[in-house]
Amino acid sequence: MSGTDTNQDVLAQKIADHFLAGGTLGDLQGFTDQDYEALYTIGHGMYSQERYGDALKIFGFLVMNNPFDRRFHQAMASALQMRGDFSEAIGYYSMASVMDIKDPVPTFHTAECLAALGQIEQAREALAIVLEQSATPEFADLKARAQGLIALLDRHAAKGA
Repeated sequence: MSGTDTNQDVLAQKIADHFLAGGTLGDLQGFTDQDYEALYTIGHGMYSQERYGDALKIFGFLVMNNPFDRRFHQAMASALQMRGDFSEAIGYYSMASVMDIKDPVPTFHTAECLAALGQIEQAREALAIVLEQSATPEFADLKARAQGLIALLDRHAAKGA
């Protein structure tokens, strides 16, 4: 075994230890919280200008380099949803939901995506969860939106019957 192989093995072990300890790719590259916030702000600016493809590049970079910030997953999902990439958006909304299981917002948007994909029963199931999670006054508006979407799905189903 050459010295180069040993150095590569040591480096590989250090990187593995870093990730196993909860480190991120961004940590290895020296990114700071300020760097992430600046990029997040730029991404939101692009999103608000309906430049979803550009926003996706920023949000994808953020998710890849700091996968532990749920805002990045939520932003990625939202940009994907706006582009009509509903199946992919559901994956990112699901990750955001797992990261804060008490927040009904990602589940609501998942229901929107499911409805857009024609998966009406799954959308209803997601909306039932949203209603359960939206019992507090802080989520009153979201609860009303969920009830409205359920009513819309019911009217659509009645027309199809």
